[in-house]
Order: sequence, then C-alpha cells, then structure tokens
Amino acid sequence: MKRIGIIGWPVEHSLSPVMHNAAFAALGLSDWHYERLPTPKEDLATRIENLIKEGFVGANVTVPHKQAVMPLLNNITLAARGIGAVNTIVIEEGRTEGYNTDSPGFMLDLAAQGVEVAGKRALVLGAGGSAHAVVLGLANGGAHVMVVARRDNAAWELRNAVRRGVSKQLEIEVQPLSALAKVAPTVDLIVNTTPVGMWPNVEESPWPDQVPIPSGVVIYDLIYRPMQTKFMQQAEAAGARAIGGLGMLVYQGAAAFELWTSQQAPADVMRAAALEALK
Repeated sequence: MKRIGIIGWPVEHSLSPVMHNAAFAALGLSDWHYERLPTPKEDLATRIENLIKEGFVGANVTVPHKQAVMPLLNNITLAARGIGAVNTIVIEEGRTEGYNTDSPGFMLDLAAQGVEVAGKRALVLGAGGSAHAVVLGLANGGAHVMVVARRDNAAWELRNAVRRGVSKQLEIEVQPLSALAKVAPTVDLIVNTTPVGMWPNVEESPWPDQVPIPSGVVIYDLIYRPMQTKFMQQAEAAGARAIGGLGMLVYQGAAAFELWTSQQAPADVMRAAALEALK
C-alpha cells in the first residue's frame, strides 16, 4: 500500500482525501490510499518522523503547519523556499522533500477564470502560509500587491521573506487593517487567504461590514467549504465578482498528485469528486 496523508489541525473539513482517492481509482492505482492525519502543533515533528517509519510516500500540509514543517524536512525546493511555505511532501528512500503547489494552483485557477494580474493592483488578506504562495504568484505575475493582516509584523515578515527569497524588485507593500477603507477603492483584486468564514464558522467574514467592497473588483476566497462564503456574499451584494477556492484546491492537488505518482492527474475527476462531497 502506498500511503499519502494530509497533515493539519483540523483536517476533518478537507476534501483532499475524496479528491485524491477518486483520482487513484480513475487511473487504476488500487494500491494507493490518501488519508487524514490530524496533527496538533506539538505533535508535528513526531508526525513527520512517523511518515517515514510507517512507509508513507508523500503528504500534503495544511493550516497551521505550512511554515512550521519546513525545518523538519531534509530538503526544500527553491520555489517553496522562496514562498516560505510547504504544502506538499515527497518521500523517497527515507528522505523528505518539501514543495509548494499552492502558488501555481492559485495562478492556474485565476487564468482559468479569465482574471488577469499583470499591471493590476491586488489586496491580500492574511499573512500565513497560503498568503505567502498567493503573494508570490501575484507579484511574479506582474501585480502590485498589498498585504493586510491582523498582525502587522506577520505581514512585514511575509513581504520581506518573499522579496528575499525571490527578488527585491517585486512590488509588495504592507497596509494596516485600519487602511482597508482607503485602499479598497484602488484595487482590482482582493484575495482572502485567512480561514475566517470556513465551515463551521460560516457567518464570519474577513471583511468588515462598514467597509464597502468596490463593484468593479474581483474577490477570490481561498475557502471552498462552504462554496459560497459570507465574504463572497458581501462581494456579490456589492456588485463585485466572487470566486471560491475549489479551483485552486483542484489545481494544487493535481500538481501534488503528479509529484507523487509521476502520472498526469485526472483533474476533471478530482473536481467532480470534490463537488459531489460538497453537496
């Protein structure tokens, strides 16, 4: 049995097992299995050790471990190091290598949705591991990126890490939460990378009610459960276009699948399985 797991806390909401197991079945990979590995912060190092002991061939890493897992791995790709976060692990001959498929997954879905980023202004909410991937993708794609987070120091750390890891020429600035009302009318794209609004806290939103969402903006919420978040509802009520995170989930998952199996991922099967699980 070739085992893959998803490491996070919590992971009960994750659609990755449904998505990947459907992909394995579609390609006749009957000896592959993907499972949930709920892991609190204090157990992360032990979990990584046990992956090797228990014969896993890979894993995904999700909230809140995408940054904390990095020093626990034998090697990290240059792209993942530049992003400052790992969401995919490949295990070969007892050695672990960390990758990041979030950034290409996000950018592929933006392209599929017809959202252009070159020369645009983007506002990113949050400064965690997913934010690192989004900011790098947008900045590399030619966007001017503004980061807003509850903790200013986390936003500055994100900016500095991405610029240090990739290029100091990338256009990334940090704005305080208090500046949302001022900067919102100046942007073309708003991306929520925080878990605020994720099931079961579906009545929450990262966007303050008192700050208008411009009607001409595109908002992208990385959350995919629920498929229509409170933030997306706020955007559509304001006349803005709202996109949920299912496409990014599928594209990043397909990239990880190909790293583990060396086979082309059946992305359509993965999307259908995820949609069925969300019903």
